[in-house]
Amino acid sequence: MKSPGRAGERHPSLDSKVVAALDRVGDALSVLARRAASAHDLSPTQMRVLVRLYAGPPPSAVAGELAREFDVADPTISDALAALRRKGLISWAADPADRRRRVLRLTAAGRLVAHAVARWTAPAEVATSALSRDSAETLLATLLDVLERLHAAGMLSVVRSCTTCSHFQRSRAGGTHRCAYYDYPLGPSDLRVDCAEHALSVTPSAARGR
Repeated sequence: MKSPGRAGERHPSLDSKVVAALDRVGDALSVLARRAASAHDLSPTQMRVLVRLYAGPPPSAVAGELAREFDVADPTISDALAALRRKGLISWAADPADRRRRVLRLTAAGRLVAHAVARWTAPAEVATSALSRDSAETLLATLLDVLERLHAAGMLSVVRSCTTCSHFQRSRAGGTHRCAYYDYPLGPSDLRVDCAEHALSVTPSAARGR
């Protein structure tokens, strides 16, 4: 019997294996997004816009902010918004705070579609539900650390996780963290991936030093 050795190894280092695994997870999520979007005659970008508007700010409901949110070029988001408007799912309105600026609004039809697709990640959550609580909490903490590092390296424009927030108070002794904004403790499963009250730290890695 041949020894497996390193023959045929596509990902020779541990780092490359981790990234390859994350890439495959991304492939699975892309499949889910395409399926959910196509069921409602949408592109994945159009669906994500509807879901983001349905969830409410941040970001502000303007084209430039949405482009930054999804890390896509302005023309890409403009095309998606034009298509959604043709389908009667969104409309433009003057911003009450600045009449020179137009903001996006979901129409009644758009709200119905957004509600229908808002839980498009549910099948993936079923898969992760098989993890033990300890494993899931460890995975969440690790992924938040990865997101923080990707943001610091300029590979993600927007991150609103607890660990990149100036309100996050990390326990020095490895105990319970704390959110200064809400003034409550944060257990391992309380850490947020996308918080509406997020305030970016001056340096993305500053939270690790607290």
